[in-house]
Amino acid sequence: MLKAPQRYQLSQLSNAVQILTIPMADRESSAVAIWVKVGGRYEPKKISGVSHFLEHMLFKGTGKRSSKQIKKEVEGVGGMLNAFTAEEATCYFSKLPAEHFARALDVLSDMVRDAALSKKELERERPVILEEIKMYKDQPAQYVHELMGELLWPEQPLGRSVAGCFESVSSIRRQDMVGFKKKYYQPKNILVSVSGPLSHQEVVRETEKNFPAKNGGIPSRFQGVQSQQTKPRFHFVEKETEQTHLVIGFHGVSRKDPRRFALGLLNIILGANMSSRLFEEVREKRGLAYEIKSGVGHYQDTGSVAISAGVENRKAGLAIRVILQELQKIARRSVSKEELRRAKDYFTGQFLMGLEDTLDHLLWAGEKVLYLEEIPAREKITQEIEKVNTQDIQKIAQHIFKTARANLALVGPLKEKEQEKIKRSFIIQ
Repeated sequence: MLKAPQRYQLSQLSNAVQILTIPMADRESSAVAIWVKVGGRYEPKKISGVSHFLEHMLFKGTGKRSSKQIKKEVEGVGGMLNAFTAEEATCYFSKLPAEHFARALDVLSDMVRDAALSKKELERERPVILEEIKMYKDQPAQYVHELMGELLWPEQPLGRSVAGCFESVSSIRRQDMVGFKKKYYQPKNILVSVSGPLSHQEVVRETEKNFPAKNGGIPSRFQGVQSQQTKPRFHFVEKETEQTHLVIGFHGVSRKDPRRFALGLLNIILGANMSSRLFEEVREKRGLAYEIKSGVGHYQDTGSVAISAGVENRKAGLAIRVILQELQKIARRSVSKEELRRAKDYFTGQFLMGLEDTLDHLLWAGEKVLYLEEIPAREKITQEIEKVNTQDIQKIAQHIFKTARANLALVGPLKEKEQEKIKRSFIIQ
């Protein structure tokens, strides 16, 4: 049963398409999104990257619109059109003047329901995606995160790049894409969400026009992860770069885990802004990096914590040791009440400001409905944040930051001797 605070409205058509509206009466714009519950972790290895490839293909024309017409219909009234593919969902969205929301919904629905998937267009787009994959590999700051995924979830769908690899994308044929779309782009896996100065009834009427199918289809399923780890894992890519790019990663918690609030605050204290410990110690005090940050990721059954940096090549080993020392400190000693207070205020401020924009609000709420089947009240979220104490922060740090659970991905010109030295010193004591 879908649940949401009164400020949101949720309903479901007879064919199981879900509809979410976020009334924002004082806005001039509207945001429209169609979510499909499928992404990288649903894919067989042989056609890894097919969700992302399919996302591209939906912009290449439908039974009644050419690629140019798709873009012109939205951009011609001052709107924007885009999409993204993630591990567990694909989202097609638009932001435009509110009076034209029905146009965006019609265009997006047409793409999702009736994409032409022309063989000619597929072969024209394939090299574009292959170039995108090459581009990521040529950008060490991006590529090193892909390597970390492989370390956290080796030989598993969740550990693969959402874009796929050169071999898998090269092998995807039109029938693979058509079959994949038919399996997952079913009403039961679709959420339509709209924000702005609109009524729920308006949105429901337009959605019923655009999704008339009566059969809901079969809910999507993915392979669960295996996250057991008993010793550190390493992946070094020796490459001539001006900087060494590194990620230190750990398994985190799922998006339903009650400890996610403490982990979110731990992340802020550790490396989410310029007031954080890592920024202060690694950049400000020691000058070891231009960029140093931490981040958390949440999935249905697991999660991740990652610390990333770009550092001077000859100081990579030192930077890694300093980062590990900071992880050790936060696990061994409680943070101060003042530090925790600042983190709570930062979390709350960022969260509430994010709800002011029609598109940002829409994407946040849509994700909650798609994955959790509810939208928690903002008051409940801030209450959960306020409940977190210094002991909770230390407990989650102690749970996550252990040598046996640590992973290191690195791209840079470090020779084998330097790599072995880093491995030997890679310890959270």
